Amino acid sequence: MNFTVVDKKILSSDQTNTLSGIMYIPNGKISGIFHLVHGMTEYINRYDPLFSAIASAGYLCVGFDNLGHGNTAQEADLGFIARKDGWSYMVDDVKLFADSIKKDYPDLPYVLMGHSMGSFITRIAVSRYNDLADKYICCGTAGSNPAADAGLILCSIIKYFRGERAISPFLENIAFGSYNKRFEGETKYEWLTKDRDIIKKYAKDKYCTFHFTVSAMQDLMTLLKLCNQKKCFKTTKKDLPILLIAGDMDPVGNYGKGVKQVYDNYKSSGKTDLSMFLYENCRHEIHNDTCREQVTEDILKFIVK
Repeated sequence: MNFTVVDKKILSSDQTNTLSGIMYIPNGKISGIFHLVHGMTEYINRYDPLFSAIASAGYLCVGFDNLGHGNTAQEADLGFIARKDGWSYMVDDVKLFADSIKKDYPDLPYVLMGHSMGSFITRIAVSRYNDLADKYICCGTAGSNPAADAGLILCSIIKYFRGERAISPFLENIAFGSYNKRFEGETKYEWLTKDRDIIKKYAKDKYCTFHFTVSAMQDLMTLLKLCNQKKCFKTTKKDLPILLIAGDMDPVGNYGKGVKQVYDNYKSSGKTDLSMFLYENCRHEIHNDTCREQVTEDILKFIVK
């Protein structure tokens, strides 16, 4: 099926920035809506292959660049979310964007997917807004981190002395320094995928290689902490169909252990429609790895069932 790609812009919940979004609109009958929330230090246009495949199957595909990312941010603001509570704005932006799409396309099934940091955002969003999605896909997520509270304190200290826009290599090393240790390559991004072309393109992309400010690191850690609290699992709608997908060589998900922890927490909180796929020998961006075709097929099966 052919589709048309158009821009979609709405005011962020921060009442300051304009979210820069995109829509892949099937030219024929639309079977449903697929809304994806991207991860840290990337942007929504990187999902063109996935959006193209799903739009070709008859689903309206939508997404936007998060605050501090891509075309939503001025170049000087890349990596800066907000002075305070940026994590909450990112969660609320998902709801705002979804509502704007639903207004134009009412009564269609709504599937929400979050990847990496986007999975933290969307896990909180579906717990905060029970009417947000009819189905939920959680991709490349992480379980609880016992060092989260210490990390938040460290962020507060650095922000106090150096300011909210400071860049801290020390903080980055603590958070992400171990990600590439198991992988060989010319860059520090081999943990993302086995596809060398994707890695090389990522490493040269200014919209992927910027640094998170201290305040944004604080937002990231807050998201990770909140999405792993019992309250988040408990307040998520009991009968919401949930699919967890990740690579079993993804350091973000602790090589599958963190993903299984999230699955177990959803299950123990009473979720009745829960499934999980871990893709063998695949890394963080499974939609860009050697398993990409299987991932797309599994997403489509989940959407249409």
